[in-house]
Amino acid sequence: MHQLLPFPQSSALRVSITGLLVVLNNQPCAGATLKQIRDQTSVRVDIPKRDAPAANGNGHANGTANGSLDDDDDEPTIPVTLVGPQPLAYEALAMLKQIISSKASHRTLRVRDIPAHILPFILARRAHFMAAAGEEYVSLTLNQPAREITANGDREAVGRVVDSIKQAIKVFEESVASLKMSLPKRQHRLLTGHTAEAALSKVNCAVVVAANAEEGDEVTVWGGSSSDLPAGLAAVMELANSKYIHEFILPGPAAFSRQLVTYFNVIQYAEVLTSSHPGVDVYLPSLDTKGTTFGIDMVGDKPDVDAVVKQVSEFLGKLIGATRTVTIDQLLHSFVIGRNPKK
Repeated sequence: MHQLLPFPQSSALRVSITGLLVVLNNQPCAGATLKQIRDQTSVRVDIPKRDAPAANGNGHANGTANGSLDDDDDEPTIPVTLVGPQPLAYEALAMLKQIISSKASHRTLRVRDIPAHILPFILARRAHFMAAAGEEYVSLTLNQPAREITANGDREAVGRVVDSIKQAIKVFEESVASLKMSLPKRQHRLLTGHTAEAALSKVNCAVVVAANAEEGDEVTVWGGSSSDLPAGLAAVMELANSKYIHEFILPGPAAFSRQLVTYFNVIQYAEVLTSSHPGVDVYLPSLDTKGTTFGIDMVGDKPDVDAVVKQVSEFLGKLIGATRTVTIDQLLHSFVIGRNPKK
């Protein structure tokens, strides 16, 4: 844990300590920890400045490769000088070691950049991974956009859980099979979310669709093996036709359509519609859409969707001719936008 080094006088105790980064990486805790030692022992703790690795917001250095992990096993030794009466310096050292030991009993590891087509299969095996922890405490959290799983808890148990996840990723990378198919873009809405994931996991399959703003109508069906693909394809088709979908094309030209979309975003019009029609999901078009037309997608039972179509039509009737573009001097933008602008 530490190695005593020669020191020139009895008032300066120099030691090299492993595990100190576990404390120092938690900055709010670090200041309180060192202050507590100084207050109780009157010993000054001098830690040399170091080049800190880029932190990810949770106090751990970021990895760079696929499947990379945050791991403190290879943490470097840090030279520390304890300045004060020798007996008190040893007391301060004992306190520091106790704090480090307490912090080091827990661990946080991350599996990053899990392939998008593998992630659904990994999520379906959560219970299997948790079983690897045994009776020790481990929590697993998911960062869906980053395709990242974080394991936190008992040091040894976290290691076993992460090893189990990594092994599963490797197995699926070697065994999964896929097929591509085309579906109208508006039906892609029905292939995402918890309902779709649950239906596909029952047949050991997953589906990957392009972002809504991207062009193309191709989707990819993935199976745990090639024999799972027929059932996966059937499940995708059932989901794609499970609800009525209406695309409400906004009036043009494109510049006017963009104005409408911007206004709808500001007033949170999708939320307004779904609050009055809970059985319908409403999706406003993205301003990043490359086409010349903009459409609102409405998903639900046909009678409910028809009611939303009527409400939107009536609202647009009030907006036609009621909007225009004005030029405002840039120096006045801050006054128009206000202190809390909405994007």
